[in-house]
Amino acid sequence: MIEVVECPICQSTNFNPYLSLQDHSISKETFSIKQCSSCFLRITSPRPSDSDLPKYYESEDYVSHSDSNKGIINSIYQMVKKITIRKKVRLISSVSMGRKLLDIGCGTGDFLSSCKKNKWEVFGFEPDEKARKKAKEKGLETIQDIHLLFEEKANTYDVITMWHVLEHVSDLNGYFKQLFTILKEDGRLIIAVPNPESPDAKHYKSYWAAYDVPRHLFHFSKENIMDLGAKYNFKIEAIKPMVFDSYYVSMLSEKYKGGTFFNAIINGLISNIKAFKNINNSSLIYILSKNTK
Repeated sequence: MIEVVECPICQSTNFNPYLSLQDHSISKETFSIKQCSSCFLRITSPRPSDSDLPKYYESEDYVSHSDSNKGIINSIYQMVKKITIRKKVRLISSVSMGRKLLDIGCGTGDFLSSCKKNKWEVFGFEPDEKARKKAKEKGLETIQDIHLLFEEKANTYDVITMWHVLEHVSDLNGYFKQLFTILKEDGRLIIAVPNPESPDAKHYKSYWAAYDVPRHLFHFSKENIMDLGAKYNFKIEAIKPMVFDSYYVSMLSEKYKGGTFFNAIINGLISNIKAFKNINNSSLIYILSKNTK
């Protein structure tokens, strides 16, 4: 296990204990989250090394690497995924005049496939071999080594998307530095991450499924994303809610604590209602552009 001794956003070395919780979905091991005393970024620490992390993804229950409809949660996930993919395609089309897309962490490729059908020139990165194989079956070629992408020429992509990926990245600073380089001057970086300040996170606490330790290495507030972006000359253009996530996360959270499907729907609805005014939903989409002034 690796202990994080410096905050990747503000470089503070002072942390406070935040939460101790179990990996409910795969290993059943217990992990800790600590909070930076300066910028309040929450960090899973100690955590597995990059070489050890893949074993914590090795499960049929890890839905982003699977197209399985087995079980009610997977079935609902796959059904809602089709709706959200259409919304994602509309979103990227609304923020970009160009049509060259890079999806980092593309999973089994459903989003890229839909973009390709909508006349986008698509490129994907996915480290998981099984997910890449499923993407290839859909006619997509993806890259396994992120360094090959980061060796691309400057100003290459009109849109770069990271749908629930940034929280899995160990080298935040290295990623953001390279993302700024390969994104076009008028391009858009779109990041979706869980929101640990959402009403459902506060309700479920250590059972909140979107902590997903140890796979989620970081747990970002709005201010964290703003600060990390600003550090590499990005500015936030807009923040949008992912309304369905509160229901899905609540279903998993109820499963972990031995609750009911009915409670999940009620708590997901309550979370969205409370989050509506301040866009404080279970997951948030951040649209960033280069701040070149």
